[in-house]
Amino acid sequence: MTKNPIVVGLDVGTYFTKIAVAKKLREEKEPSIIALGVSPTEGMRKGVVVDIKDVTRSIVIALESASKMIQEDITSVHISLNGDQIICKNTSGKVAVSRADGEVTEDDLNRVYQTANPGPSGQNKMILDIIPKSFTLDEETEIKHPVGMNGIRLELDAVLVESTIPPIKNLEKCINDAGLHILSSETAIITSSSAILTKKQKELGVIVIDMGAGTTSFAVYEEGRLIHFKILPIGSAHITSDIAIGMRIPVDLAEKVKIMFGYAMESHIPNDKRVKIDLSKINEEEVGTYSVNFLSGIIEARLKEIFSLISKDLREIGREGLLPAGVILVGGGANLRSIIDLAKRELKLPVKIAIPRGVEGSVADVDNPMFATLVGLLLTGFSEQNTMESNQSFEEKSNFINNIWNKIVKIFIPE
Repeated sequence: MTKNPIVVGLDVGTYFTKIAVAKKLREEKEPSIIALGVSPTEGMRKGVVVDIKDVTRSIVIALESASKMIQEDITSVHISLNGDQIICKNTSGKVAVSRADGEVTEDDLNRVYQTANPGPSGQNKMILDIIPKSFTLDEETEIKHPVGMNGIRLELDAVLVESTIPPIKNLEKCINDAGLHILSSETAIITSSSAILTKKQKELGVIVIDMGAGTTSFAVYEEGRLIHFKILPIGSAHITSDIAIGMRIPVDLAEKVKIMFGYAMESHIPNDKRVKIDLSKINEEEVGTYSVNFLSGIIEARLKEIFSLISKDLREIGREGLLPAGVILVGGGANLRSIIDLAKRELKLPVKIAIPRGVEGSVADVDNPMFATLVGLLLTGFSEQNTMESNQSFEEKSNFINNIWNKIVKIFIPE
């Protein structure tokens, strides 16, 4: 294996396609991002491919930008999966411990995962992942790592992640057509969570809300484990569309107006910002003036809808207002002014905006909540790389010991 190989993450979003390259420059330090390519995405809607050629072109543009920064070809990537066709549901499985002495082995673990997998719910479905919540060994519950423990019956309580097949295959085709090989695929909201949550937050109980352009995803963690997630087909692009309709302006201009003047709460607009928005000063082809209050009223109405859907879901799983570590906001939509205050009011929980962690200073700046998924992909890649290196090291040690033993055998037991 190449010493300190690069790890590449690709996040194809509804608004932007982002690709980052990271490398361990020093073993004792966190990975450094050595290249970043970002391009506007064409051909995506609500996190799903609607035009293969357009999405492929978007990936190629971002890829070429990142490749130029490191002056080498990028061939393999870790990718994120999004879209409301991805769902989660609870599942469980149980097996008898196979060893006579009752010690749980990796084989028992594999078998209990198999029993927890009921298979796709339909012909057009596929299982993406089975994520453990906890294990039970006989009467002992809430076990996190059962291997090596003793018992008779091993049970698994888990989250099963399922998707319809076409959206996944279409995205894979775009990536392959761009000349890239997919090393792994991760559900975007779970990947985002890995880049921003601490162990303590997961233990206490927390919800991560990733406010993307085409979708809003959220994941709930408690006692150190994922217990629920959902992807809503509504995102910050819908806010932009609402502004375009309300102000009767093109969508690209509505996006500029949102970024330049928008507030998530009308009541939180500072007095010196309660001005008239003269559209002609932003785009000379447009005419008309609107108050910042009018603009923020549009934004607040759509955000209230999104947060009310999240509240309803939390109520259904019995966690409404009951997550001590509160709400962590990420995604491009988290950059809206005063969104923290609106989220606090609507979700009745403490709220903060997070930036990705786990990578250090580099040539590219990813200190923005919109890069949470991308950084999570890089961390996943390094984790898989470490596992491979560990397995390879173990195999090399075993081979070395076997070679020494064979030499000893030949000395003392000549043929």
